[in-house]
Amino acid sequence: MKKNLVKGILYVLGIIAVVLIVVNTDWKEVSVHIRSLPPKSIVLLLLSQCFTIFLLALQWRSMALRVKEDVSFLDILLMNAKGSVVDAITPGVKAGGELARIYELRKRLQIDFGKATIVVGLQKTLSLLSFLFLTLFNLIWFTFNISVKHRHYIYTFAVVIAIFSIFLGALILLSLSPDRVIKFLSRFLSKTKLMGKIDKTLREYSGIIRDLLKDKKKFSIQMMLALFIWSFYAFKLFLVMKGLAIEMDLISTAAITFLTYIMGMIPILPGSIGSFESSMLVLLAIKGIPMEIGLSVAFIFRFATFWFEFAISGIILMLDNIVVFVRGRKGDKNVEVRT
Repeated sequence: MKKNLVKGILYVLGIIAVVLIVVNTDWKEVSVHIRSLPPKSIVLLLLSQCFTIFLLALQWRSMALRVKEDVSFLDILLMNAKGSVVDAITPGVKAGGELARIYELRKRLQIDFGKATIVVGLQKTLSLLSFLFLTLFNLIWFTFNISVKHRHYIYTFAVVIAIFSIFLGALILLSLSPDRVIKFLSRFLSKTKLMGKIDKTLREYSGIIRDLLKDKKKFSIQMMLALFIWSFYAFKLFLVMKGLAIEMDLISTAAITFLTYIMGMIPILPGSIGSFESSMLVLLAIKGIPMEIGLSVAFIFRFATFWFEFAISGIILMLDNIVVFVRGRKGDKNVEVRT
């Protein structure tokens, strides 16, 4: 009951945020700013997002190779495309997208639920660790570079980051020490098949995490890749700023990027609509950017990093379905000929 109440409140807050933005915005001015973005900037933004999709597929494949040999890059690309589509309609932390990825990993790699969960867990652990590091660094920098009258916003961001840090820290500790989790769960699921699967998955995941941490070279490479992927999002926002002739240093741009994303993790509306745009508007306003220009920046950035990726993922899945359909038709014809 309480959970549904909290969800209801968050949804109402999200709707209010969207309504306030819609009502208080000069949309003609926003349109003018968006149209002022040079075609070269648009092309570069979209190509940058395509490169990000490629890098994410590489990251996912490297995680999948820890549970199975000979993993196809195409299978991983299709798996992540399915997850991205589900992410777009899932609020906040996007649990639905991760479940979709687990399902696709099981189907495409022919692995069990436990191994698929391990792959998703590994990728998320590395991704969130790198994201948290960048966000904390930028929050500290941002705190020392804004005026006193805006400090109350920093408290809000700090609270969200603290909650996020505690959750991630607890997850990592439990991953490295699965016995505590298993002991706790065994009170409710003692001597059941599900408990056996959970026990096996947690111990295997813990073992892979420990092996990765011991191999400092591989761990460093994976962390550098994760840090680069997240930092590349800040670069894309920087491209938007430059395209709209907004003068802002790269560190401020990075701070706005990561703080906006962490606020976007609050489960308000599907795709973080409302919390994402509102957070970016507030952060840009703190740096002296007018509302209409800030909204133009938010729209362009979201189009490149969210809606464009959603469209690309949909096209990839559609082409895959067409290929499967054509192959099926050819197979049916071959059967008819043989008959």
